[in-house]
Amino acid sequence: MSFYIQNSRNNFLLMSEIQKPWFIVVAPVATAYAEPTFNSAKVTEVVSGESVQILEQNKEWVYVQQDDGYKSWIRNFYGRFDDDLFPATHMVINKGKFPFGMRVKLIHENIITADGQTHSMNQNIKPLIQDSEPDKIVEISKNLLGCPYRWGGKTSFGFDCSGFVQMVCCGAGIKLPRDSWQQREALKDYVIDGKTAKPGDLHFFGKNGKVTHVGFSTGGWGIIHCQGIVKEEELEKGHPNSNEKLSDIYLSTHSIRFNFRP
Repeated sequence: MSFYIQNSRNNFLLMSEIQKPWFIVVAPVATAYAEPTFNSAKVTEVVSGESVQILEQNKEWVYVQQDDGYKSWIRNFYGRFDDDLFPATHMVINKGKFPFGMRVKLIHENIITADGQTHSMNQNIKPLIQDSEPDKIVEISKNLLGCPYRWGGKTSFGFDCSGFVQMVCCGAGIKLPRDSWQQREALKDYVIDGKTAKPGDLHFFGKNGKVTHVGFSTGGWGIIHCQGIVKEEELEKGHPNSNEKLSDIYLSTHSIRFNFRP
């Protein structure tokens, strides 16, 4: 039997009182907030086909945890409540009709989306469970050149810097945390010299040790990252395509060549 409890956020059900444990996003992308109000900070996004664990809920909002541990509030009109996860097998890894990162189920030559619709397979997709392929990172990234920046974004409709890194890595079979400081912490044992970086390794930036930006090396001081848009630049000062403001706040470079699996 379920009942409402009163807390500082208003009437919410606790996890132990929730009848259906999963929320499946059906909309192309769901905006996620720090608090259950549109006036709070946007913190991340949940893409179509993602199944997220419900921690709390009320009549309008759901407090969820994604598989990377990230917790946030989303409006319940973005999807549906379910007893089971959506059986996604693949993710979209190009920009087009469906957003990059969208989870789908592959059946024969068709894909099934979380809303139950069947579509012909005209999207570039990759298995969600796969061996890590760091050499594919730059190739996947270049498919996203020109995508706009969006605070909290993690799809081809708009990325922030760390959302871009996390989702491209996911497409290459590598699991990383959501935020840039978390990504640097996860790779703290893999520090390398930036000028020897291989394509797909990560350059981090910030001030006073605080990480504020991240991007992929395209080899050495070359970088592909999302700042304004997804673009390619150079960190070496004096280069015709140099981003000198970014090179001024360079922190460290970390290898991505290890076996972190989704």
